[in-house]
Amino acid sequence: MFERKSALILLPLTLAFASLGCAVSFSFNPPVTVTMPAVIPATVTSPPPTSAPTETVPPASPSPTSDIFPPTVVLTSAPVLQVTPGSPSGPYAVILVQPGDVLNIRSAAGVSQPVVGSFTPTSREVIRTGPSARVGDALWVEVQKPGGGTGWVNSNFLTEYVAASAFCANMQVTSLLNDLRMAVLNSNGSALSALPSPAHGMDVRFWRYGTLVNYNREQAKFLFDSAFQVNWGPAPGSGEDTLGSFSQVVLPKLIEVFGSDYQLHCNDPLDLATFSLDPWPPEYANINFYAVHKPGSETYGGLDWRTWLVGVEFSGGKPHLFSLIHFQWEP
Repeated sequence: MFERKSALILLPLTLAFASLGCAVSFSFNPPVTVTMPAVIPATVTSPPPTSAPTETVPPASPSPTSDIFPPTVVLTSAPVLQVTPGSPSGPYAVILVQPGDVLNIRSAAGVSQPVVGSFTPTSREVIRTGPSARVGDALWVEVQKPGGGTGWVNSNFLTEYVAASAFCANMQVTSLLNDLRMAVLNSNGSALSALPSPAHGMDVRFWRYGTLVNYNREQAKFLFDSAFQVNWGPAPGSGEDTLGSFSQVVLPKLIEVFGSDYQLHCNDPLDLATFSLDPWPPEYANINFYAVHKPGSETYGGLDWRTWLVGVEFSGGKPHLFSLIHFQWEP
């Protein structure tokens, strides 16, 4: 939580000016309202830590008019952090943290608070103690520290942990994939909008190392109709940028796969490592997925295969779409 304390010293001075007007003007730039496009890059940026709060102290030497107009100190109180109680829950797993980095545990909610511990990028046994608090747009939750005691983490980097074996046997997940198929084949925005993760939305990569675009539920509702142009990144082989809206670029390839006699492979990237060192992003290590694979035909020597890796996140015990990553044969 960012805290700010200010002290205002009012030293009225009686000044007489003959035939002279004195005016002081302060320019103020009103806040700029930014209208976000239909797509929002899924970047996670933490506010920079702030320095320790300071208090302005009146000067020690008295002013000539201090006997008449003593200084007035006005202190503004810092906003109070509203902590919402809750019940213990877990386990949770760490997500969206790059290899070599850590998820910091802080003494209280907010990035300005001292770091008192950390979780690795692949931690899977995070237990929430119950309390939560909002700092800006971020929801912070109290957790048990690995070495004992408690601390706070940004919940954006946590997900409900589901073991791979339980995930692959969960019929709710296959039902979710079927709902995705129907929404895609019918270009049904309302049906699609019910599928993305309520906490993280839906990440879409047309190329594995291309542009990552995140859609929340409201944006997903209009994806099939939106003409918003996206640079999806350079195409493998040609290196030319892939430009177009979701319906122009992504949708046709989704229809091609979900409209075929596709195969499902649970938590199996097949042989996609041939075309990418990390088909499944390492920051998604604790997100389960299905490879929805359309095999290649004999006509083209099997080279016309196409695969979508569909990430699934559980929220409240129910599966939701977390990500879509497209793969095809590359020269």
